[in-house]
Amino acid sequence: MMNEDERAILWLAIEDFSGLWETVWQLRSLGPDVDDEVLAQRARNAVAHLLRSGWVDVYRCDEPYGELSLISTDEAVVSLDQPSAWDEPQAGRVSLRIGATENGREAYAQSPDFLHHDSP
Repeated sequence: MMNEDERAILWLAIEDFSGLWETVWQLRSLGPDVDDEVLAQRARNAVAHLLRSGWVDVYRCDEPYGELSLISTDEAVVSLDQPSAWDEPQAGRVSLRIGATENGREAYAQSPDFLHHDSP
């Protein structure tokens, strides 16, 4: 079962290869008055759960919008704990992005519709 944070972030991963920093922005739309540090921790927890569930993969991206390369789940889990992984990158830097897996798309389609998105 996924919670509202996880569903919102999974939607981002379905729409596009979204940067980790964008997951925090997405949660801001759910809680505009929530403290930044709390949102960042919620995003880390949600992405980690989605990753462990096999619903997202994590990719390294040469910014801006360069080539994506899949990283292992083990490396991704370690990377989620690095504060710099959540910073919006500058051109010429590397970012971490998430993309939905086929299992993630199916899980999203079967989850309660907290956010009223149309399923892809």
